[in-house]
Amino acid sequence: MRSVPAAWLVSRVVAAVGLTGGAWYRGGSSRRFSGFLAWDGQWYLRAASDGYGGVPLAGHRSPWPFFPLLPGLLRLTHDLGLPAAAVIVVVNHLLVLVALVGLWHLADRRFGSEIAARSVWALALFPMAGVFSMLYPSAIFLAASVWAFELVARRQWAFAGVAVSAATMARPNGAVTAVIVAGVAWRASPYRQRFVNTALVAGPSAAAVAVWVAVCASATGNPFVFVTAKAAWNEQTVVELARRLLGVARFDSLAVHVLLGLVGVAALRMAWNELEAGWRALAIVTLVVPLATGLVGLGRYGNECFPIAIAAGTSLARLQPRGYRLVLLSSGTMSLAVSATIAAHGLVP
Repeated sequence: MRSVPAAWLVSRVVAAVGLTGGAWYRGGSSRRFSGFLAWDGQWYLRAASDGYGGVPLAGHRSPWPFFPLLPGLLRLTHDLGLPAAAVIVVVNHLLVLVALVGLWHLADRRFGSEIAARSVWALALFPMAGVFSMLYPSAIFLAASVWAFELVARRQWAFAGVAVSAATMARPNGAVTAVIVAGVAWRASPYRQRFVNTALVAGPSAAAVAVWVAVCASATGNPFVFVTAKAAWNEQTVVELARRLLGVARFDSLAVHVLLGLVGVAALRMAWNELEAGWRALAIVTLVVPLATGLVGLGRYGNECFPIAIAAGTSLARLQPRGYRLVLLSSGTMSLAVSATIAAHGLVP
């Protein structure tokens, strides 16, 4: 497991340099740390400090599409008298390490230590891995989803339920992850214990979603306001992609996300038959759903999807001569540095 701390340290340093340098270039030394809080980080800070508010106005953006775990952690940290944003950014860095440990165990159990090591490096140096250092719930979601699968593999059903709940409350698509992990738990359980074990895995997540839906209904009269409020973002779906391909509109940052999505598809294609069924289901949902809900962010979603990293790890381990691996990992490092720099002020993560 020596690859885990090495990959974590290299990737976090590269991401931090990129985010700091990009913010400094844009706003000078007084804003050199603003890159860590860029983009959606501001919405999480707003939800933590001012709450979610009442009924969102049609066409106006609001915090409602952002799930409550990260704002809750920010609020709790602030109430304890600590610098909330800085503390959560540090926690995110540590959660990346936790996620990489879980990823190593998952890949090692299936493929062995060499591919596990390659998978860790692939995830850590993926171009969008800089977002794990930002005020986003990406690191929380990654660590929670990785360990949900790992804890099910260890038959620790109740702890898997806690991990699934964290993923669900961090990101809306965590609910789909919960369904997939519950299915894995069902198949992995002895026949007489299937209902109990599946309930332990999925029950806390279902309860958490029910509470959040009730809160939304109480505050706005719309139990699914986190879905309807997202319309104000004018998400770019596959229809917008077609318009760009036809030359009707320009690509801007959409091109980056589509390209990284294709990289994920290519990695999965080369190892598809070797991945576990639950991993394949998670990968399909991660890459297909954004076609309808919004492609901007697809690169980040792929980075949060650990089966893509494992698939890439299997390809890296087989790549000959070994110099090609060095080229790919060096390219990943450079891409991570560039994307983190641009994300501090230009590229939507």
